[in-house]
Amino acid sequence: MNSKYERLFKHFKFLNGIELKSRVMMAPMLTYASHENGEVSDVEIDFYRERADGLSAIIVGPAYVMESGKVAKKQMGIHEDKLLRGLNELSNVIEKKGARSILQLSHGGRHCVEMMKEGAKALAPSAISSVRRGKRPQQMDETDIKVVCQAFANATRRAIEARFDGVELDGANGHLLQQFTSKQANSRRDRWGGTVENRMTFPLDVIRAVTYTVKATTHKPFLIGYSLAPEEKGYQGNTIEHTLEFIDLLIQEGVDYVRLHMDDLWQQAYRHKEGEAQLVPAIVKHINNRIPIISGGNLRTPDNVVDALRTGLSLVTMGTELVLEPKWMTKVRHSEEYSIKTSMDSTPHHRHIPRELWSIMKEKEQDEWKQLE
Repeated sequence: MNSKYERLFKHFKFLNGIELKSRVMMAPMLTYASHENGEVSDVEIDFYRERADGLSAIIVGPAYVMESGKVAKKQMGIHEDKLLRGLNELSNVIEKKGARSILQLSHGGRHCVEMMKEGAKALAPSAISSVRRGKRPQQMDETDIKVVCQAFANATRRAIEARFDGVELDGANGHLLQQFTSKQANSRRDRWGGTVENRMTFPLDVIRAVTYTVKATTHKPFLIGYSLAPEEKGYQGNTIEHTLEFIDLLIQEGVDYVRLHMDDLWQQAYRHKEGEAQLVPAIVKHINNRIPIISGGNLRTPDNVVDALRTGLSLVTMGTELVLEPKWMTKVRHSEEYSIKTSMDSTPHHRHIPRELWSIMKEKEQDEWKQLE
């Protein structure tokens, strides 16, 4: 192995004692490969088995915690006990490869409108559509909020029973937890809306329900992570200053890590009180080693990952690149980084990539090329 890549394989230990064998994780992604009822498929198991070598952990999901939280067809679910068999098999496959498994728990909120059965309405903090003139969701009342909190708790219990090493709460992707924190989706004037602290009330209630479940269900170390979007575009979108306040509250609640969900790790802040600033270094500076920070986005080469770790990140996530090159870590370890596949043209579809995921990636790639023309 090239000596400059040795830091990618350094172990990392969380405060609760869980240890990771490297600094590279696989990011969560919709694989569009589960069965219609949310059950894990053989295609998904093969997909993750092929990519687990050398990784410290795989964040599987997003898995919807209740039927009304589903955002896509063939999305993984964790809303029923009958799904445990497939989830257990998946975590076992990842464990046998020497990696940790973390299950991302999600509820799509207002983004579920197209998935709702006739007569049913999607749940959201406020009755505000995600798109202009789109279908409006139903504002959640106190009973709805309690039901969803319990659904996250129940999903956590299932994740423990399925032998995952942790859960990550999906506070990004424009999904329900993020919707509550954002004035773009939350216009409430009660204790779940208004100030930054009030807008964080629902996510914190979910964290407390999940933490209680972990303590009541297992005595083994179990990770609770939280993902969030560092910044939102548009009017009334969350700024980096809001995000820093959110993270301070997450640290107070005792989550094990925070993961910054980004398309590009080197993204500049849209609005920052000190002028131009890259999001990740600004957040790392504010956190000052109080909690592990994880992020990724548009990282393809080992040099990209080394540069990412130099920002002060504890761990780095990779998504698209691990789809294109399942043996990414193995090739770096054996000084074969020159043969890493970094484009769809160089990656045969049969490399255990679900067909619908491959099709969506191809469409996205074509759209990116059109924007450059």
